[in-house]
Amino acid sequence: MLDVHTGLTRSLIDGAEVAHTDSGGDGEPLLLIHGGGLADWLTPLAATPELKGYRVIRMVRAGYTGRPVPAGLTVADHARHAATLLRQLDAAPAHVVAHSSGSAIALQLAVDDPSSVRTVALCEPPLVDTLADPADRDALHAAFGPVLGSAMAATARGDHAAAFDAFMALVCGPGYRAVLDGVLGAGPVDDAARHSGDFFTGELPAVGTWTFDPAVIRPVLLIQGADSPPPVHRLIAHVAGLLPESSVVTVGHADHLMPLTAPAELGDVVARFCRSRRR
Repeated sequence: MLDVHTGLTRSLIDGAEVAHTDSGGDGEPLLLIHGGGLADWLTPLAATPELKGYRVIRMVRAGYTGRPVPAGLTVADHARHAATLLRQLDAAPAHVVAHSSGSAIALQLAVDDPSSVRTVALCEPPLVDTLADPADRDALHAAFGPVLGSAMAATARGDHAAAFDAFMALVCGPGYRAVLDGVLGAGPVDDAARHSGDFFTGELPAVGTWTFDPAVIRPVLLIQGADSPPPVHRLIAHVAGLLPESSVVTVGHADHLMPLTAPAELGDVVARFCRSRRR
């Protein structure tokens, strides 16, 4: 089981607390931006030997440090936090690796502050309207709407654990909890569920209303799991077709839980991509 209780360095950026770990060294900086609901999505990736030689900075975003989060944070706000953190650490430009909803932040960072970014690697971007294949949007609304409505209702009555379970089962499959507990431990996952209110009341609406701007001038790698459902693969193809410099990699026997179930494979894909784009 992975030890997730590693020391975090905390800082305030524009009134929001963010935190990070930093492997140090003189390798090219590599910033990890986690997805929604769980700060430790990319903790196994940060520790994988495949990224040895890089200066790995794992960011814990506002809303996941235990400190109250300012109301109304947007995707652009989270992207600005990432850019500010990189400059505070003298780590810009960095290779940026993101998972799920963190992919929206990484793309926004590349648009708003391209000088802070070397490359962008996106693992399983979220199935939101602005990224999904237009042909899938109605079906996604029909499938996601009732579950998200149930999660929001649970959040409103203070049942954060039920909201967390509904969302994670929708996005990651009904067996998600065994995977999270097996890799991270039940305690950290229970804690994430108890503190997921900000995700449902703030982050999820912000990502849902975010607009994708394909004016990304840095190389982008889109990473999908072979076992992910067809709408994910179509989203990847759709986004790749909008970006001026993009490539797609499929990781076998993997899905949205890839950062936890296949961190070595994901690390190898990321490392090979970064090496291929060295300047």
